[in-house]
Amino acid sequence: MSEKLARLKPYAPFVIRLGLALVFFLFAYQKLSIPEQTSAEIQILLDLGLGSAAAINYYLGLMEMIIALGLVLGVHVRFVSGLAALSLVGILVAFLRKYGASVDPNLYRDVGLLGAALSLWLTGAGPLSWDNWRAQKRRQRNRL
Repeated sequence: MSEKLARLKPYAPFVIRLGLALVFFLFAYQKLSIPEQTSAEIQILLDLGLGSAAAINYYLGLMEMIIALGLVLGVHVRFVSGLAALSLVGILVAFLRKYGASVDPNLYRDVGLLGAALSLWLTGAGPLSWDNWRAQKRRQRNRL
């Protein structure tokens, strides 16, 4: 059993990437398809006017879509996962500043997502990624 797990271990970043990408796709979909709901949440969290909150909501939705696409494809995963981690830290800080520490499950979901993003930032994209494919091509060119 341990040999099978050892062979599968390099693919762990791929699984983490897909899970995190799914969550960021859903975040982006919600922000871009129901902007009034998430704009109101941003307005409450950051004490902003509706116009500013709507603009932040739109650009956050676009950023989350880019993060999700980067994770699915495995493109610049260290950068994209760092961006995801910064996004999640921003949400956590805004939430904690507004409401303080609480037993809200959304808060702890975001902590888990932050752990996954930091894991990818530390380990990289893994073998099933555009980053790995590019690195292999570079090594082949350097051998010639």
